[in-house]
Amino acid sequence: MAEMTIRKLPLKNILQDAWQYGVTNLKVNLLFAAVAYIVGALALFSWKSWFFLPVLILIYVLWGVSFRYYLKRRPYFGWTALFNSLIPSTKIVVLSVLIVSVLVMLPIVPLFLNISPEFNLVYAQFLQGNFEQTQILIWATDVVFLLISPIIAYRPFLAWISALAGRSGSLRYAWSRTRGNYIGFLLIAIMTNLSIIAVRGVIWYLGGNDYMTLLFAAPLTIYFNIVSVKAYEFFFLDIE
Repeated sequence: MAEMTIRKLPLKNILQDAWQYGVTNLKVNLLFAAVAYIVGALALFSWKSWFFLPVLILIYVLWGVSFRYYLKRRPYFGWTALFNSLIPSTKIVVLSVLIVSVLVMLPIVPLFLNISPEFNLVYAQFLQGNFEQTQILIWATDVVFLLISPIIAYRPFLAWISALAGRSGSLRYAWSRTRGNYIGFLLIAIMTNLSIIAVRGVIWYLGGNDYMTLLFAAPLTIYFNIVSVKAYEFFFLDIE
């Protein structure tokens, strides 16, 4: 079997096409943004309560419907496709949780090596005095997760979109189709995160709260969802 040709993500074109699509279909995208705000606000309100789980299910269904709309897959409430998409999405979540758990545990691994009681005491004091007070561990974990997100999140995310389109939701196949594009997906991850961080920083500087941040972050979320759809179409359209 001939080796699959490596296709490079045309990031600039993808971003421009997503913007043009967003502007051309402004009304429906504003509707999706409004829905994103409502379900996001429900998630914030119900956080740490039993109501959070049904809200997550609602968010999952609504996002699935929105992606099927972007992909022009009728019916938009395609329950078979939504159910099948649970397989890749669950794999992505489990993989991400495992990676984050490993990253969080790494700094305390030396304590289990039993180098010496003196070392353990000094190192434990170092962890408590530096990581807990300055949140170095949290920032380091965020940076490392960002660097590996193209592998465990953004590229596998296309497998979820593929499942929603009624096609294969194989993570391995998505990795294969998008190989050689680590930098492109990393740039998307950086732009997504920085835009949300910038909005949150401005809102909080002006005295706002998480609900106000969510109001302005919702349209950004919709835009980057469209970017993901455009990326999916670039890598998978030839097999449609």
